[in-house]
Amino acid sequence: MKKIKLEGTLIYLRPVEISDATKEYVGWLNDPEVNQYLESRFSKHTSKNLREYINNVLKDSSYIFLAIIRKDSDKHIGNIKLGPINKHHKFAEIGIMIGDKDSWGHGYASEAIGLLSDFSFNRLKLHKIIAGAYENNTGSIKAFTKNGFTIEDVRKELFLFNGKYINSVMMVKSIL
Repeated sequence: MKKIKLEGTLIYLRPVEISDATKEYVGWLNDPEVNQYLESRFSKHTSKNLREYINNVLKDSSYIFLAIIRKDSDKHIGNIKLGPINKHHKFAEIGIMIGDKDSWGHGYASEAIGLLSDFSFNRLKLHKIIAGAYENNTGSIKAFTKNGFTIEDVRKELFLFNGKYINSVMMVKSIL
């Protein structure tokens, strides 16, 4: 799966590489506005630990970790990850981050979710993809629902966000 390239209208997806562990990427992870909905926000990130993380994910065959690249500028704007992939039951979790704030609100996340979902069902032959989001992460919820994900569960007061417990929304997309 190392040679994946999924091409859309606005973006393409290609495997994340160690060389993607740039100062800008580290900046995304440490930016409180970018990371507010990421569990990784509880850690301070450096180029070294980012390279280690990328290397570990790339070695794990149960994950597909792709860079989101804008076609108009060839700029790395975020990542999308599928995994762990459960090969026995044919499901996986999906997560996405658009780190480049100038790229927010332009449909790149929706297109990336669509590309990886299609790949997951058509090439990997998965039965179900699962996505989670904080209830106030309306952009993420909208991007997933736009791609046919439906809300399957709401876990009440699961996450502590800005000193207050909020719900977690679990969304799924299945092959019928």
